Formats: sequence, structure tokens, C-alpha cells
Amino acid sequence: MFDLCVVGAGLIGSAAAKHASKFLNVCLIGPGEPDKKRSEDSPRDIYGGHSDEGRIYMQSTSDPVWARLAQKSIPRYAEIERESGIEIAKEVGCLSVGSRGGNYITSVKNVVEKDNLGASVLSGTEARSLFPFLSIPKDDEAVFEKHSAGYISPRRLVKAQITIAKANGCLHIQEVVRRITRVVSDSENPGMLMEVTTDSGTKILAKKVLVATGAFTAFRDLLGTEVSPDTKLYPLAVTKLEISKEDANKISTMPSVLYFGRGGDDWSRDYPVDPRAPVVFYMLPPIRYPDGKYYIKLGHSHDSVPKLLRTGTQMKKWFDQGPDARLTRQMADMILSVVKVVKVLSFHGDSCVVDVAPSNRPYIDLIHSQLGVAIGGNGYAAKSSDEIGRLAVELLANGRWDIDLPQNLFHVKLKSGGGICTSKL
Repeated sequence: MFDLCVVGAGLIGSAAAKHASKFLNVCLIGPGEPDKKRSEDSPRDIYGGHSDEGRIYMQSTSDPVWARLAQKSIPRYAEIERESGIEIAKEVGCLSVGSRGGNYITSVKNVVEKDNLGASVLSGTEARSLFPFLSIPKDDEAVFEKHSAGYISPRRLVKAQITIAKANGCLHIQEVVRRITRVVSDSENPGMLMEVTTDSGTKILAKKVLVATGAFTAFRDLLGTEVSPDTKLYPLAVTKLEISKEDANKISTMPSVLYFGRGGDDWSRDYPVDPRAPVVFYMLPPIRYPDGKYYIKLGHSHDSVPKLLRTGTQMKKWFDQGPDARLTRQMADMILSVVKVVKVLSFHGDSCVVDVAPSNRPYIDLIHSQLGVAIGGNGYAAKSSDEIGRLAVELLANGRWDIDLPQNLFHVKLKSGGGICTSKL
């Protein structure tokens, strides 16, 4: 019997388990990273987007709500590193670039000014002078955050959060949950309990359950029979371009980069087009991966992908097979359009999925008094996962909402059968 069972051992779930384990008897359920390369022959159909070494973090963004969640989480990185003994973040800075006067860069500048973040506003020419190895269009505008910005290792962040949670007494069960139900207690204190059943048939009882299963929430019976969150699942691709250690050292001051604009005149034009702007991407500086090699990673926006994933079978196929060769090449060419001073040793593509809510904000809410959700990362949640997990625990365990953002921004919408059900179960 646990006070709280957290289902989903990714970025948000591990954060929730860490925070809850400070004052509750907690169980965290979720599989670890696969030992072998993904394969269609493998029976495994649940994966984690955190099995990687690079996610951008910064305190500003074009959305002030996501900016606030980041501003709450990022100052805790040092504490997480100290308590776990695991390094999770590299403060290399973040450069947000967009067409001068465009909605994106204007919104970022507004957040920087309103929240007094101390970032530098640069012309395209000034940004290019600061980072001469980046081909930044001179007519663009940029915001550079030198401090409290850079990239995190999501893989190491999850490991760090679970390490702290386990030190606090949390039990981690590395299985996949099949079903969550409410049952009548047969103990001396009758009442309703939550029963969590894994794929192996293991049953765990808890007073309350928090679901933090991301894009895979709809493919198990977690929120009720034929009930799922109202989210769209976009298949995203990334390209990792290998460079030498010498080239990585040559551009060692490269920040993380976010781009939303028309692109440079000398940039590749064979690239997925976002309906809001001709060129949208995020790019991370050279990172040394567990294989000992250095990669620059680039990903496109979910709005540039018309396809949606609707079934668990489609999700598994996307993760197992990966992106097509043309898309992988398009993104490799974009990296070389922007970073012109490196030599390509190899490149390859990889798969991820984002679960996007209609509000473009995470769902942090109660389904009922014993079941909560912290899902809907919308492609922005990695850097803010510590605060999202904490908020969910405070709401479910203590009935508190203690952040200066309206709670109704995070209310969950559910799909039951073929329609939308906005009310709770």
C-alpha cells in the first residue's frame, strides 16, 4: 500500500516522484531505457523521449506561461545535481533568432523585458559577430541568454530525479502499466483505493495515482475505459550530425539555437516548411554522446508535419523504423547551412513524438480526487519538468495550487469514445 503511485518514469514522472517522496510513501512505475536498439521484432511498445543527451533550456520563450514554468525549474538544477551527484546541465547559453519585427522574436523580447531576465537583444549582424561560425542572416534579430540557459541531458536528469527519490524511500518498479482502476478496500479502514496493474499482472494498491505517461497515455487503460486525453500526437524527427572532437572544440562557444524566420539567402531551401514561417528549427551545440562521438542535433517543428499518430501500432512503428532518409538529409543540410565550419563524419535520424494539447500548455489536473494527470508536454516540457511534477504532486496530494499562473490554464480535456468530454469523470 502506497500513499501515491506515479505512473510513468520519464522527465515529469521522475520529478513528481522526487518531490512526493519527501513527505509520502511513494511508488514509481515505468520501464528503464531499452538495452538494445529498437526493433520491430521486439515486443516492447513503450518508449521514452528522454533517452537522449540534449534538450534546450532557457528562461525566456515566446509563451509567458512556459517561460514561468522554466523560471521555476531551472534554478533547481544545481540542487538536483548536488543531491544526486549527477551532472545534468551545461550552461552554454541560448540564442533565439527570428525575422526582425516578427511575432516570434517580438514575443521573446516581451518576456525578457517583463520578467527582467537580463538577456541581450542583438541584430543579426551583432549575433554573427558574437558567433562567427554561425551563418545568421544580417536582417534577423536575436535574443541571447548567456546565463541560466544552455542544454540539459534528459537521460541524466531522469536518472538524477530517480536517484533522489529512491534515497527518500521511493520504490521504482521497472514495468509498464496496463490498467488503473478504483477498487473497494477490504482493509480495516474501508473506502476506495486505486489499483495499478502492470503488463506482467503485478497489482499495486495506492491511495492516489498520478499519471505522467506522456504521448503513450491513450494506449493503455489509465484514465478510464475508452477515455484518453485530448491531445494530438505528432511524429517528430531529429538529425544528429557527427563531427570530430577537433571541430567540436573549434565551435566550443556555440549556444543552443532556436530559429523562427525566413532563413538565410545561402541556406538550404529543401526543408519542411512551418505554416507560420518558412524556416523553424531548434539546434544543439556539439554534445559528446555515450558512444564517445560528438553530434550537432537539429529538429523541426511539429507544425511542419501534417501527419498524426493515432494508434499504439503506429507509435511503435515510428519509433522502431525511424524517420525517412530524405527528411534526415534535409535536416543535415540545414545544420551545414548554419554551421559552415565543420566537416561531416556521418549523420543519422532518430524518432520522437510530442503530445500537443489544444491549449498548447500541459495538463496538470485531477480526473477525480484520487487520480491526477501531468501530461501534454507540447514539445516544451523537458526544461520545466521539475516544476510540472511538483505542481501535480501539490495538487493531488495536498489540494494546493501554489504558482502565480491561473489554474484553469492547465485543466485537462478528455476524449470518451468519439467525442470530447471536458468534465471530469
